Amino acid sequence: MAIVGADIFSIGLSGLNVAQNALSVTSNNISNAATPGYNVEYLTQANRQPQNAGFGFLGQGVDATNVLRTYSQFLSTQVQSAQANSSFYSSQLQQLNQINNTIANSTQSPNPAIQSFFGALQTLSQQPASLPVRQNVLSMAQALATSMTSMNNQLVQMQQGINGQIDTTVQSINALGQQIADLNQKIGSATGGNASAPQAQPNGLLDARDQAVLQLNKLVGATVSIASDGSYTVNIGSGQTLVIGGTVNQLTTQADPNNNTNRQVGFVNPAGGSPVILPNSVLGSGQLGGLLNFRDGALLQAQNQLGTLAINFSAAMNYQNSLGLDYNAQPGGPIFQDLSSYAANPQYAAGQFQVLMGDPKALATASNLVPTGTAGGTSGVTMTGVWSSLPGTYAGSINGSPPTLPFPTKATHPSTGMTNMTITASGTAPVTMTATITGTNGGGPYNVVANTAQPNSYKLQTTAVPPVDVGIGFQLSGSPDLGQSFTVGPATVGAPNLKASGDNSNLLQLTAQQNLNLVNNQSYQVYYTSMVASVGNQGFAVGQMNSGAQKTLEQATTNNSNYSGVNLDQEAANLIKYQQSYQACSKVIQIAQSTFSSILGIMS
Repeated sequence: MAIVGADIFSIGLSGLNVAQNALSVTSNNISNAATPGYNVEYLTQANRQPQNAGFGFLGQGVDATNVLRTYSQFLSTQVQSAQANSSFYSSQLQQLNQINNTIANSTQSPNPAIQSFFGALQTLSQQPASLPVRQNVLSMAQALATSMTSMNNQLVQMQQGINGQIDTTVQSINALGQQIADLNQKIGSATGGNASAPQAQPNGLLDARDQAVLQLNKLVGATVSIASDGSYTVNIGSGQTLVIGGTVNQLTTQADPNNNTNRQVGFVNPAGGSPVILPNSVLGSGQLGGLLNFRDGALLQAQNQLGTLAINFSAAMNYQNSLGLDYNAQPGGPIFQDLSSYAANPQYAAGQFQVLMGDPKALATASNLVPTGTAGGTSGVTMTGVWSSLPGTYAGSINGSPPTLPFPTKATHPSTGMTNMTITASGTAPVTMTATITGTNGGGPYNVVANTAQPNSYKLQTTAVPPVDVGIGFQLSGSPDLGQSFTVGPATVGAPNLKASGDNSNLLQLTAQQNLNLVNNQSYQVYYTSMVASVGNQGFAVGQMNSGAQKTLEQATTNNSNYSGVNLDQEAANLIKYQQSYQACSKVIQIAQSTFSSILGIMS
């Protein structure tokens, strides 16, 4: 028969040990209340096998059986998914705000420079023979080129920064993948490769692994599946394996063969050779997905739009200048660098935008056409000017996306090779006019319609439906007489009277381009404003998505924390409970010692 005091002592000691262990678990929970990824732990305990005392079974105390963590795979997965989604939008929003601040900056934007350039042209139209005013036009052209290339450089620097972040993000993904693989091995060693083994689970390692997966989801969307041995298999993208057991399939980056300034993401080829490139579409979440989406979306769009503006602006200016005659009555040359070779890849064009013209005398302000002969009629109406302008076919080509190149050239313009143009007013009321052109690119008859840009101004159009501007206009001193006719011929290249005349006919056509729809069917300044608005709209939309994603992440985090986080009030209550249990068990041991001593005294 067992000694009563010894039984009580053993029972009390078992309770004392369990209470002490419970106090240790509770203390650890309180200490880790602010530790990221920590899941609250609790002690499990079980009644010892009772002993048959003949009259019944007497309990033998209690044993601590395990320390478990409060964990929900479902809630944890929700947090990971929400984190990947939030990081995707937040990384884009940060970049969109940066690009919006850049292109919308009134001091850096090309818009003021474009306005100043056309303002200089307008001033020159008042005194086209003035060399200082001509020089000011070239100075404003240079200021525009500087503004255009400066804006492009800022976009390129942003692109370089994004590619640097992509490289860094991939390195961080590999580091986290290796961390998860190492934890897989450590956890496997601790559990013997049996996820449901009865022995204690390494809760700290399990928490660290889940926290590493959460950090991974900040960088790239990742999903987890649990193998039979308890190890994590981590997939990214559309199911590409990053981690399996203790093995990591390393990611890498390389220069995009189609654009060496950009970085591609892929898996290291285990057989050697080139990496296995992942399409951007499969990396659609996390910080990496956000960076790729911004770089190949909003940023590339802004670069393309700025480049398209540069291509169309330089092409239209050069074309119109080539139609006129300069200070020395010579055909006009290019004002800006020809960027037509960049039409298929406009993102590179703005960086090459530059002024070629160095001599202010080379500005072709005068018309390449002049009235000839003496106009008939009784009212004395005369032709006061005639000029070449951009034909309608030019506008149709340049407004393509991308612009259709090569553009219609000067060689195809109806003024090139012209020997004579006759304009005849109809003999019936109301007066209408038709025109015919003799020469290399001649034809007709063409309809003559009013041009509201100038009083008593007209332009030639084809008889097609819809009609197309031929590219020639003229001005009369008044309304023509019935049956009156006018004739036009080419200006004499090099004629000294042209230099002295101060003709501004071609200059007015250059100036008029400010309000023509020569880029994406918009004027230059409206187009740039639309570009700024487009980035702003994208930023607003992504901002809305980011707000929603953050709220989802906050809710998922709260749900998970409510379930598995440390509740300090609950832990404080546990401290009191286990303290009281400890004290009570100590009292049991004290009584057992007293009882045992009494029994020994009786027996002695």
